[in-house]
Amino acid sequence: MEHYMDRFDSLRFAEIEWREEEQEVERAIEIATEAGDTETVQILRSRLQIMRLVHEHCIRHEFEVLLGVDLHDIPHPNGTDP
Repeated sequence: MEHYMDRFDSLRFAEIEWREEEQEVERAIEIATEAGDTETVQILRSRLQIMRLVHEHCIRHEFEVLLGVDLHDIPHPNGTDP
């Protein structure tokens, strides 16, 4: 049980770090938008999207390990393949 609690704490800490990094990129997007720098805005939005996809993948993997299941075999809620 202690092993699972340590992993959960680690996951919680990682979640906080991910959110802080996302907020930094979101603030940079706001600044670039106000400055009218559309190229930078596009690059930052792409970066944010990739960050969120990686974050989702990492969380999914952690749950797979903790639960001992393969979430890749579970269909997406909107009916598309995972």
